[in-house]
Amino acid sequence: MTEYTADVVIVGAGGAGMRAAISAREAGADVLVIEKGTAGESGCTKNSASDWMAFGAAFGHADPADSPHEHWIDILIKGALVAQPELARRIAYEAPHRLLDLERWGASFDKKDGEFVQILSDGARFPRACGKGAETGSEIMRALKTRAEEVGVRILERVMAADLLLSDDRVAGLWGIGLEDGKLIGVIAPAVIVATGGAGALYSLNVFPDGMTGDGVAMAYRAGARLVNMEFIQIGPCIVHPVKFALSGVFWRMKPRLINGDGREFLRRRVPPDINLEEALRLKGVSFPFSVRNDSMYVDVAVFEEITSGVPGPHGGVFLDITHNSKADIETKARVPFEHLLAQGVDIRKEAVEFAPCIQHFNGGILIKPDASTDVPGLFACGEAAGGQHGADRPGGNALADSQVYGAVAGAEAARYARSFQKRSCPVGALVERSIRAIQSIPSPSGCDWTGLLERVQSQMWRQVSVIRTEKGLSEAASCLQIAMGQLANARPSEMRTYLELRNLLQVGQAVVTAARLRAESRGTHYRADYPRRDDGNWVKQITLKYTGRTPDTETTRVEIPPEVAEGLRTGVLRMD
Repeated sequence: MTEYTADVVIVGAGGAGMRAAISAREAGADVLVIEKGTAGESGCTKNSASDWMAFGAAFGHADPADSPHEHWIDILIKGALVAQPELARRIAYEAPHRLLDLERWGASFDKKDGEFVQILSDGARFPRACGKGAETGSEIMRALKTRAEEVGVRILERVMAADLLLSDDRVAGLWGIGLEDGKLIGVIAPAVIVATGGAGALYSLNVFPDGMTGDGVAMAYRAGARLVNMEFIQIGPCIVHPVKFALSGVFWRMKPRLINGDGREFLRRRVPPDINLEEALRLKGVSFPFSVRNDSMYVDVAVFEEITSGVPGPHGGVFLDITHNSKADIETKARVPFEHLLAQGVDIRKEAVEFAPCIQHFNGGILIKPDASTDVPGLFACGEAAGGQHGADRPGGNALADSQVYGAVAGAEAARYARSFQKRSCPVGALVERSIRAIQSIPSPSGCDWTGLLERVQSQMWRQVSVIRTEKGLSEAASCLQIAMGQLANARPSEMRTYLELRNLLQVGQAVVTAARLRAESRGTHYRADYPRRDDGNWVKQITLKYTGRTPDTETTRVEIPPEVAEGLRTGVLRMD
């Protein structure tokens, strides 16, 4: 086993992890980043794509009436009142500063007359989404990687973190495996930051890059950190073949034809007759992720039902066709996605694209405090792996803003925490050996179809725990997960990575299903067809989950609504639909 030491070790080198590394290094810490893939190239910040990948920052350039205060209110309202107000406040007030950091480090965003171009994104009352079209994520990662190199951040690539090491109930480091050679590594560090993103691979249809198996969330969960808001997962219409691309705003404003695998349009047949279909499509143009907050939900439900009980296309989706628009309109009105897709061999002037409701972002995760710390001393979290800062839904642009705000917070606070500890010896070898022994005690027989097991779980999760949820479907998903967990407990895949990723996915999946079953209402991205109404009397609450090795312990905590938000809702100045 190769041993490393650091003041702060960060798991994940995506947008949040790299920002945390820079912040910790600038605070004087010796920083080591563990990256499962390639730094600057892996993760969602680099690889997610849409017609406008946004960074929400309330500069007020497009509308002087906007401000961080208004952004904060939008987060709470779009989050359907189940985001922690203080966590949300930090994103709103610090996002402009973090965008300027990126610009100072070399990122280029669209500007006009010296001010940021800002557009109106879903869930915002003012245009505050900054970016550079489909290239926003690439610009951010290029700037972060350059800055990390400048300040001297150490990075280990192609290494998968397996578990946290604890000593006296505090973080003492972590261990992992080299994905190229299978060798063990151990890291001694008083502070660990989890920045591994979401568990997209839990679902058969998702737009996450490879390797997003919920590793950091599961690792923290097993170590004693609580999870929160795990039932709230953003699901949006995305191309499923031959590229992954989010079909947001502009596509729905071009009066698309939605066609099934038999070449027939199906929306009017699927949408309830009392719903104005044209209005639902208009709302879909400003409501990318599925949400029960307005009638755009009926478009998503119709697509989901056509795929699950109608005639899907060859890659499990249906088709969106805008070819009835003139080529000139497509080239100008949809310029950004047109050029991006054309460069990848997809010509939306001539062909329909196959799409489906795809898992796009986990709004919940490891419960954090305003300083990005968790229940476990020495453990911090940021980005999509963290939870509490988003609610049942989130304004467009908040994921990138969150990654930079809480990345910076986590790095600085972890460095401060590490400084409070004197260098001390830690029996890292013994701790790793104990953890490995527990895994190796599971027999590893041949003949188990682990790929088939994962595919069954992924299919069940997409069908029963995505757009439409019911007690019957959630119960079936829970049983599927339980059976799979039993198989994994009794027979271990011979390849360590396969075992670790399956374990992580199943544990995160169980947390998602447990929370979704408990929330007997519909709110934001969580649609219970058997409880179709929002129940503010009983469910302005966050659900937290504690790992037990079996069914998680759950607790519900009421979220205190700021008085001005409550008054705005009472008078109708603010609306949740």
